[in-house]
Amino acid sequence: MSRPTVSIVIPAYNVGRYIDDVLRAALGQSLRDLEVVVVDDGSSDDTADRIKRVCDRRLKYVFQENAGQSAAINRGVAESSGDFIKLLDADDWIHPEHVAEQLAALAGHPNAIASCRWGYFTRDFRQPAVQSEHTNCSYRDPMRWLFDSLTIDQGMMGGWMWLIPRGVWEKSGGYDRRLSLNNDFHFSIALALAAESIQYAPSAIYSYRTGVAGALSGSQGRSAMESALLTTQLGTDLLLAREDSTEIRQLCADRFQQWLYQFYPEHLDLAEIANERIQQLGGSELPLRGGRVMQALLPVLGWRRVRRLQHWVYAHGWQRVLRAKARQRVSRFQ
Repeated sequence: MSRPTVSIVIPAYNVGRYIDDVLRAALGQSLRDLEVVVVDDGSSDDTADRIKRVCDRRLKYVFQENAGQSAAINRGVAESSGDFIKLLDADDWIHPEHVAEQLAALAGHPNAIASCRWGYFTRDFRQPAVQSEHTNCSYRDPMRWLFDSLTIDQGMMGGWMWLIPRGVWEKSGGYDRRLSLNNDFHFSIALALAAESIQYAPSAIYSYRTGVAGALSGSQGRSAMESALLTTQLGTDLLLAREDSTEIRQLCADRFQQWLYQFYPEHLDLAEIANERIQQLGGSELPLRGGRVMQALLPVLGWRRVRRLQHWVYAHGWQRVLRAKARQRVSRFQ
């Protein structure tokens, strides 16, 4: 096979129930000049068997002992040979024109990265609840995209958003393999700062799966919280190294404040580190977000007591209710 234009890299771990759909989406792209590299990160289900049933010379299967998503992505890129890199999560889906549309957006912009539109889905990946975001446009200055994304939308910064020239990937350094939860925060900042501009491909639609059982509880453990702190430290350091302005310092302080609320009260040492950094950056007045009950309790109890109450409620099974509510919110758009 000659050198492909695009390499789609799919990290996979115990995704046997999803892998058939994502492979059909990747191999079914209208752009035929591509390869699909799947890195099996030590799966114990039928992921490998399902991948090996696919007969397509453009598909490359790589197995590694479990090392985490960040390491799997880096391995996939290292095993790939395309001029451009597209990341695709193994339980998500992309429209057949997705890669072609992003590639077209980069015409004449060799050192830019291409962004896309995206939407949530729970059941039908062909009908995602497509999000309308302020950042759905091209940016001559990637720093402005980062600022808008982190202050206006505070939304997705997934690595799957981008079509990436290999040279820009290499300049960014790829994923930090120490990171698990929120690893895209540091990566997308490093990537954007390595690019000359961001070109928006409005017809490239990415379907992002939500409401997966176990996802919420799996993101609350100690190692996940340590990763969240580290990725915030690394990402904000990059932002400040590029622009140490009042607005960027405030953005960074607010980001630490968001995680301070998450760390408290279970991870008090991490909360203390976050609070120290907030003070160094000039402080944050970002309020704790929540529903009507929380907003009624905050003036009476203060955020620390409210977080302790939340923690007690979560420990007694409230996560199941939250997952059901999340599925209901998404289903209203589908």
